[in-house]
Amino acid sequence: MMMCWLALAALVVYLFWRFPQLRKTWYLPKRKGFIALMYHHVGILEDPQEEQYPFTMRPDMLERQILFIKANGYTPISLAELENARRAGKSSIQKPVMLTFDDGYEDNFTHLFPLLQKYNVPALIFLITKRVGTPGYMTWEQILTMQQSGLVSFGSHSCSHRRLRSLSDEEIRQEITQSKQILEEKLGRPVTAFCYPYGAGGFDKRVRPQVFEAGYTTDFSTKKGVNPWPWKGKSTIRRAFPRGGETLFDFHLQLTRGQSKL
Repeated sequence: MMMCWLALAALVVYLFWRFPQLRKTWYLPKRKGFIALMYHHVGILEDPQEEQYPFTMRPDMLERQILFIKANGYTPISLAELENARRAGKSSIQKPVMLTFDDGYEDNFTHLFPLLQKYNVPALIFLITKRVGTPGYMTWEQILTMQQSGLVSFGSHSCSHRRLRSLSDEEIRQEITQSKQILEEKLGRPVTAFCYPYGAGGFDKRVRPQVFEAGYTTDFSTKKGVNPWPWKGKSTIRRAFPRGGETLFDFHLQLTRGQSKL
């Protein structure tokens, strides 16, 4: 019997390797809850071999994804709506989904912002404070323009995007607190959301408490999955990761399984 199970396991591994489409998560049960979608760049890269290709969503595909969200009964929510639901412990919002963008690239202003305005969709962007205004990243003027629209909220992605769990306690504190202070000074409002650099492997039991000690109330990782609704803060917010080159079927899997591939 053991040999049969081993043979079956070997067959499954071979089929997953030989036929990549079998790794899609269509056979997993659908999960209800809060979906946070994780993006980075919004632009056009033609070569799938380029390093940033998986992290770059074409503007036309992002538009199709927004239309898919609206057509299938999902409700795009803002950071304020997420935090209100957490505080109240309940919400009337059905099928909540949030668009989040890491790093603060300039294409978030040139390509993403027009789509948010066109469809009146909120988004949350996590900024690396030391990179604001450097080549390829948004300027403070662009950031303030987005904030003034009422559609875009901003959170911290640390000062310099270092892997926090590899730093000393004092360095962790500086990355977390200084970025918050800078953002609040520049934006003129409280900054309550934090996103861990390097996501799933970027924090541990030593790092996460410091985020809340610094005054943040909401923390995001790159761990895949669907979150309870309302989110109660017992664990970091998991995020689904739509990749460049994926189809709308993949996007459907992201929304219903929290991931499109194993």
